[in-house]
Amino acid sequence: MHRISLLALVAFAAVPCSAAAQATRAPVGCTYDTCALRVEPRLVSPPKLLRGRSGVEVGKLGAFGGGVDTLLAGPDSAVAYTRRYVTAARTSNTLALIGAAAYVALLVHNDDFTNDWDSTDTALGITGLAFGIAAIPFGLRAHQSLSRAVWFYNAQFAR
Repeated sequence: MHRISLLALVAFAAVPCSAAAQATRAPVGCTYDTCALRVEPRLVSPPKLLRGRSGVEVGKLGAFGGGVDTLLAGPDSAVAYTRRYVTAARTSNTLALIGAAAYVALLVHNDDFTNDWDSTDTALGITGLAFGIAAIPFGLRAHQSLSRAVWFYNAQFAR
């Protein structure tokens, strides 16, 4: 069972994601009401990037910075913050994934904590904790950059 979890983590890490696959510009004649973007979190699925009052989906925010193509087609400031978001999200989620892998390795090595604790278990536990904690500031930076990217993107419609 633990080996399956470890394989799932590795498979998830191997999934490629492109932040600039298809940049789509805002339609001609946009107003704030019709074209401003917002991020709406979801309970189980990834947050969505929605356009306008009607909430047309223009992207799903991927774990490694994907789904922001529309922001990459916006003004220069929005593009700069979007790139910062992608970098920070990739770093945060990679660190968190390594931390989770260390924890799964700890479970496998210690057979669900049924064996006696040894130095390898300690090292895996500390490694998992350290990578998990190291991911936090990058996650915060990613959220901050995404918020600023959306603000700068929407500023073009405020005129």
